[in-house]
Formats: sequence, C-alpha cells, structure tokens
Amino acid sequence: MSLTSSLYAGTSGLGNTGNALQVTSNNISNINTLGFKKGTATFADTLYQTIGTNAGASQVGLGMNVDNVAQVFTDGSLETTSNATDLAIGGDGFFVVSELGSEETFYTRAGNFSFDQDGALVTSEGYIVQGWYVEGDTGEEYGAVTDLILTEFTSPPDDTEEITVITNLDSDAESMATVLSNLFEYDEEDGTTVDSDGYEYQTVVTVYDSLGSSHEVTIYYDKKSDTDWEYIIATDPDEDNRALVADTDAAGLLARGTISFSESSGEIVTMTMEELTGLIGNVVSSGNNAVDDVHFEIEDSEVIQLDGYGISMTYDGENWVLDETNLPTAYEDAEIIYSDANTVYLVLDPESSGGDEEADVKISLDEYAMSGDTLTFDVNDPTELHVQDIENAVYVGDVYNNTTVSINDPSVMTTDAEDLSIIWNPYTETWSWNNPDGATADPDPTLISEVSFELDSAIIDTETLVDKGISYSEKDVSAMSMVADVSLYWDGSAWDWNEDLKETDLQDGLSYDEEYFGSLEVSDITSGSEGAGILATVYTVTYDPTATPTWTGESDSTSTQSIDVEESTDGSVLTLTIYDDPSSDPSTIEITLDDDTTLSTTDSESFSFTIVPTPPAEYANAKISTPTTSTYNIEINFNEEDDFDDAEVTIDVDAHLASGVLVDGDKLTFKVDPDTPPSEYSDATLSGDATYCSIDLDGSGNEDDKEDIVFTFDEELKSGTDTDPLEDRSVITFDIEGSTSWRTVTSDEAEDTGYLQFTADFLGGEFGATEMDISFNIGSKFDGNNWVNDSLSSTQYATSSSTTYQDADGYASGDLTGIGVESDGLVSGSYSNGQEIALFKVALADFNNVNGLENEGGNLYSATTESGAAITNKPGENGLGTLSSYALEMSNVDISEEFVDMITLQTAYEANAKIITTVDEMMTTVIGMKR
Repeated sequence: MSLTSSLYAGTSGLGNTGNALQVTSNNISNINTLGFKKGTATFADTLYQTIGTNAGASQVGLGMNVDNVAQVFTDGSLETTSNATDLAIGGDGFFVVSELGSEETFYTRAGNFSFDQDGALVTSEGYIVQGWYVEGDTGEEYGAVTDLILTEFTSPPDDTEEITVITNLDSDAESMATVLSNLFEYDEEDGTTVDSDGYEYQTVVTVYDSLGSSHEVTIYYDKKSDTDWEYIIATDPDEDNRALVADTDAAGLLARGTISFSESSGEIVTMTMEELTGLIGNVVSSGNNAVDDVHFEIEDSEVIQLDGYGISMTYDGENWVLDETNLPTAYEDAEIIYSDANTVYLVLDPESSGGDEEADVKISLDEYAMSGDTLTFDVNDPTELHVQDIENAVYVGDVYNNTTVSINDPSVMTTDAEDLSIIWNPYTETWSWNNPDGATADPDPTLISEVSFELDSAIIDTETLVDKGISYSEKDVSAMSMVADVSLYWDGSAWDWNEDLKETDLQDGLSYDEEYFGSLEVSDITSGSEGAGILATVYTVTYDPTATPTWTGESDSTSTQSIDVEESTDGSVLTLTIYDDPSSDPSTIEITLDDDTTLSTTDSESFSFTIVPTPPAEYANAKISTPTTSTYNIEINFNEEDDFDDAEVTIDVDAHLASGVLVDGDKLTFKVDPDTPPSEYSDATLSGDATYCSIDLDGSGNEDDKEDIVFTFDEELKSGTDTDPLEDRSVITFDIEGSTSWRTVTSDEAEDTGYLQFTADFLGGEFGATEMDISFNIGSKFDGNNWVNDSLSSTQYATSSSTTYQDADGYASGDLTGIGVESDGLVSGSYSNGQEIALFKVALADFNNVNGLENEGGNLYSATTESGAAITNKPGENGLGTLSSYALEMSNVDISEEFVDMITLQTAYEANAKIITTVDEMMTTVIGMKR
C-alpha cells in the first residue's frame, strides 16, 4: 500500500506542479496585455494516512494539491500614448463598463477607450464606460451612474453677461466735451458714433447675443474735472434693436456714467451709470409690478413726434383706466382700447393712420396687476432723444467771449425750456433769474412784492391791494429784468421817485465859478433814511472868509429841507449834511476841493446843486406817472416809453384807500422781483459771484449736487459799488434741451453682481424678450456700502490713457475639437469657440475582496459573492485611485520573476517524476520476487 501511495503522491506533485506552471506560462503570455494582473499559485498538502510505529500511531502524507490561484493587483507601469481617452488608474479601483442596453456590469483595469460612431465612450470590445453626467459650467455631477455617451458635439452659444475693461485714464488729460453723450451721432461713412475730437480715449469689446453673433461695444471716456471722468457705452446703431430706441437718432447709445478717482492715489472711489430707455421714459410702477416688469412695444412710431410727460393710468380690478384730466397736451386725446391684468393697448393719437382701433403703444406686464396698481410714464420726442444740453446761448456784457460752460449733471435736464435768462447785478454782486413773465404768472404773481406804505394819516388796505390792485401790461414786462428795491413818495400832487440819494440825483452836478473854486468834485454820497425825493430842492453852499463859520448852506427858500456844512481840518473836504426832519437819519455829500484851489481871504462866493430824484440804478430810464383819470394811482414804465397806456405796472391805490387822504411825504416801497425760476424747473436755484454762476436745476441743495450747470468766466466780471447796475450788468440767455430718456441705475441694482448693468438687445424680441443685462466691470465691486477695488482695477495716473486688460464672457457656437480628462475623472470637451465644457465624470469601483472577482476574459472581471458588491465612487475619493490621461496601465508581470518561478516548478516537476520512476523500479523488484 505504501508504494502505491508513494506513486499517487508523486503523481499529484506532477499534476499540480503542471497546473502551477500553467499559471506562470499564462503570466508570461500576458506580459503585454493592458491592465493584466499576474496570477500566483500556492500549494497545500492533501489527506494523511495513519500508520503504526514503535512510537505509536503516526501520519504519512498522500501528496499535494494547488491551494489557490490568486491575482496580484499591484499597479502596472504606465505607457504614454497620444490619445486623451487612454486612461490609467493610479491606485485601487476598476473602470465600470457595460453593454448597451444591458444591466450586466463588468470591471476592467484596461483603459484603452475611444468614442464610437454614436458618441459612446467604449472599450475595444464595445463595452460602454459608466459614470455620471455633469453640469457643463460647474462640473458638478448629477443623477445615477449611467452609460457615458457624448451628445455635446457642438457648443451652444452663450450671450454676454459681463464685460471687464481695466484702463488707466491720463490724469493730465483735458476735457474735450461738455456732455459726452450729447456728442453721440452715427457717421455712416466711417462707422463712428462719436467724433475723435470729442473724447480722450476709447476701447472696443466684443460681446455675443444669445444666438452667438458677435457685436462690438465701444466705451468712450472724457475727463470732467480733476478727479471725475464720464463715459458712454455705444454700439453700431444698425445692430441696436431695443424696441424704444431702434430707428431713432439715439440708436446705438446704450449707457453713460461717471467714474470718480481719488485725487491722491488715483484709485476708483465711486462710479455711476444711467441707461438710455428711449421713447418711453421716467417709468414709475406702483403695485404688483416693479419697473423691470413693465415692457413697452412701439407699434406706430409716427405718432410720437412731441414730448408728453405724465401719462398715468390705474388698474380698477378689471381694466386699466387713463387719468384723462392730466394727459399732456400733445396726447390729450389718448385712449386705452384694450386692457387686462397683463396687457394695455394704448392709442396716443386716434387721428393717426391706425385710428382708434390699432394700438400705437403696447404694454406687457410680467405680473398680474392688482386693483389700485398705477403706472406712469413719459413719451419723448424722438429728435435728439438722448440730448440733455444747453443750446442757443447768448451772452451780453462782460460774459461775452468770456464764458466756459460745464454741465456736471445732465440727468436733471428732463424738460425742454426756452429763453431762460440769468442776470448779474454788479452793484449788489448777485445773480438772479431774469424771468418777469414767470413772476407775473397766476395764481401768485411776485414781480411786484414786499409792498409797504408809510402814511401820515391815510389808511390803505395793503393786503388787498397786493392781491388785486397791481396789474401788469398785457404787452410786455420783459424790461423788468433786474431785482431792485423801489421807493416812491407823494409830493402833494403826484408820485415821484424816492430812492437812496446817489450822484445821478444831483442834476447837472455842481454849479460853481471855476476861477474862484478851481475844481470841486463829489467824492462820496451816503444816503439817509428820507430818500432823494424827500430831499429834492436847490441847495446853495456859501464861502465867506469874513464870517464865522466861513462855510454855510441853505435850501430853496420855499422848501423845508436843511443843509449843514462842515469843513475838514485841512480844508480839503466839505461834508454836507442834508435832511428834511432833524430827527431823521440824514444824507451826506462829501465835496473835495482841488489841491490847487486857493480861496479868497476877502471875497465870498458860493456853489449850488439841485437834487432831482431819479429811478433805481437798475432802471435808470424808468418813468413814473399819476394818471389824470385817478387821484393816487401809479403807472410805471420800465421800458423808456412815454406812452403810459402800455405801462408795465399799474398800482391801483384809489380803489384800496380805506380812509383819509395822502399828504406830502407819504411813502411807498416795493420790490421788483423777476428772480423766479422757469416753470419747467421751478425748484432751480442760483449761486455764484464775479467768477462763476452755478445753477442747481433740481434744487436739491446737496453738496455733491448743487452745481448742475456752471458758467465760468475767464476774467472776473465788473463788480462793486462803483459800478452801474444797468450799464455794467451781464446777461446770459439760453435754452435747455431736456429728456427723460435716461434712467439712473441705482447702487441697489448692483448688489446681486456687484456691478452696474446696462441693457442691450441685438435681436429685437417682442417686449424685450431678447434683452441682455450686461455688467460693466472696471475693477471695482460694490459691496452694499462702498466700491471696493480689485487688485487689478482702473486708475487715473499721469501716463497715457491705455487699456490694461479687457474681456467679455459669452461666445459663439463651436464644434468639438478635443477631449480632456482630469485626474478626478472629469471629461471635458474643447470647442472651436474657445470654450471648454464639462461633459461627464468617469466612475471607478472597488471591492472588499478583489481576489473574489471572476475573470471573464477580454480584460474584464465580474463580481461574485466572494468579491462582494461593487463600491462605486469618483476617482480620488474613498481610497480609490486617480486617473491619468494619455496613459495606459501595462501588465504587472515581471519576466524575471516568472523565469525563476518556472525554474523552481521545473525542478519540482522533475523531482516528482523521479519519485514515479523510483516507485516503478521498486514495484518491478517486488514483482520479480514472485518469480
């Protein structure tokens, strides 16, 4: 039995060593197989036989078996390829593959993948690689593991949402334009929108619409002040399809704004933006729809030829109702022909070609209107729709050829206004409005104001007189252009001027004998409280060297006025004190004697002068009259005309005399006040001096907003008490070209992106469906409170204006030109439009017992109960390896190791064969013993 057992033991050694040699030969044969993992065979002894020995029972082995054939899953070396879809796993894990339409899954380390004709990422055997689809812009995966099939052979276009323009604007540059946006005018011949001499710098950025067409957007810059620049954003007018701008002369002008820099650092401090809304402006929506929810479509632009401000409507729960009582004159017959909670059809002119059946303007609302919601808007004249400017300026006086105009805030110029006039009074050194027509306007005319009587005994109802007793010429009050205080007195039979005493009141000056006095000159006049009219008479001053005092004065013997004379210590100046009432504040006249004058020591002599009251200096040629048809009424002609039928002002004193009669010396004072802002800008205020005049059109009074319009004078205007208010005055007359087509983009609108946005529409979809809101990034971002500069931002340095960096998102459509695979398994496509889009992410799987996998051939494994279920995840996570593109994992077989194993197995095989031959010989001996 022992020989037979030995024979079988040797036979098991031969057979199982042969099996092990088969493993080695398989390893060697797959030395170039992609992803092949070598196998190793291990042996185990088999059953044992118990035999008796002197020492007792012992065991004798009966041979051996192959204990296990396992695979070694160490990484193979990598081979570089030229194919992006050749993938190698560095570390643990398997690619997951499956047949199309099959739920059976296989696993492989061989990453020689390619796209088939259907776009599927497949193995060489046609199995489809598994993974996740991802968001194209973020690369975030979604959904379950599935077949990876490429569908994005073309990259769809994407419209531009942000342009970035980083510039340096030369701090030494000069301003080229009063208002840069006013210079916008398309030149079809050279394709420009602003003449080159109207701005300091410009740069061009390419943007894309939603269909992928490219368009050029130009940003023009011009300097406003030491720290402020203005800019406009423009495009080709033929490509501007915004519904409210297309086909107007403002087409192509998208937005404007200002950039303010720090004076010390040259960095951005703040910026503003206004966008051009077009034919419809100043939209105000109250209720369920915000302004951005309201969209207009112009159906008949021919009916819009004039401005019409303040068209208002209210939703009553079923229909929109026009406020017909406040319709602008140009569109007073407007009517709504259809409306519901989302729609309004408006006819502006029922006499137009469409009559009252076809809408001129259609309005669409994004949200359903609620009862009580209101909508108000302006209609703008399409001519020079974008212009907010001063036009037709006329300069009279010192301002002629001496004035520079600055418009610092054109946005407040919302209404056309003609013949605005401002006037400089050099004597009072004040600027005022020259608007007498406006000051006479009902219901509260103010051209004659501050009326006050000083009466001895009579009583006049002043309040009623002011309300009803002052009338103005229906012909013209334009001569009443300057602010002036007017004083009159009743001389017993008529009214006369009673202004402060001034040199022009000395009729024909001083009358004297030059041989005796040499030269006499009036050097100073100080008016008292009584006025020139009260003091009017002839005065004589006598010099008598033999009398004490030597200088005396007297008035006309029929008058009540008195005159005192005082000589200076050195005898060179005479001070004449004149009064009617000794208790009143007197007037004084200083007379200077010529240095060469030598008065007689024996003979007396006199000189005289006559005070004849004259009008206020502002109206030196005005005339006053008491009509013969009345007792106390007053007519004043400020226009130098003798015909008092056309007097500018009539004051009806008779009708308002409550009691008594006027007596000699009764007084009347009032103010001529044409200083009334134009009705179009009723809150406007003026400030300034002899060097400038500033107009705050909206009357805001803010420190940053009070100089909307500034007239600056190269040389100072005449000023001071030695000037003549009438002869030395300066007058500026001008028109305002206004528009409500500009809308301020508020900083609140920048909170989402951090940037101010303007609207463009290159496709012209109905009701703004294809409009694009584009952020304007100059390197500074609004954080909700302040503008915070990026590390790369626009600056104002003393170097030539230039573009540091510019870019725009958005792109045209493109074809797939290449594939890239990241280490985390993200597969991206490169397209001819320069875009790279994430397509999908390759999945990897691992097992608790990789040696439990079953080899299926073709470099495939399948899961078994021994391997456990696949654990699927993304490359680089949960212990899985990462991917290398342009690389394949080779076999991990080491040929030298295999040769050593082969020699070892060969020796074992030969030894087992020897056992058999030896046993055979022994059995032959046993058989021979029988013979």
